[in-house]
Amino acid sequence: MALTRLGLNQSINLASNVTGALPVANGGTALTSGFINGVANPGKILQVQSSTKTTESTTTNGSYVDTGLQVNITPSSTSSKILVVIGHGMNYTTSGTEAKFRLKRDSTQLTEYIVNLDGTGSTGGSSIAYLDTSHNTTSQVTYYDQFYRSNGGGTVYICPNNSTATITAMEIGA
Repeated sequence: MALTRLGLNQSINLASNVTGALPVANGGTALTSGFINGVANPGKILQVQSSTKTTESTTTNGSYVDTGLQVNITPSSTSSKILVVIGHGMNYTTSGTEAKFRLKRDSTQLTEYIVNLDGTGSTGGSSIAYLDTSHNTTSQVTYYDQFYRSNGGGTVYICPNNSTATITAMEIGA
């Protein structure tokens, strides 16, 4: 391909010069219709499912309880990945309180994380993004989170004053 230098007032219509498969640099294969080497849409977001919760949940318990935030998604392929993103407001009543959260797919725990709540009666939030690479199904799955007070005293709140929490599941083509 020849290199052309254009001045400020010059233009070129590249679209009229491109037909069929697009060439790929460094010996790669041609790209046509969203396929690479016969695989449809790798890395493309295939679907998005989202759910919100606007009801306050609390715990003073030392055992996991559901936050009430969940989303269902039916993967189109066993090899796709599911990116789960959760965000919710939090509050607590006693300094030094820790809240422990876990993300689950159906009955399988995927990850666990701790939020250290320092201060007194403070409001904040937490969020998590988790890439599930092992769902291995094309049946509907449910993602949800749970929490408990893992240290300290007082009460831990999710969606304080009925604020909004969200959970989003995005299927990504393999």
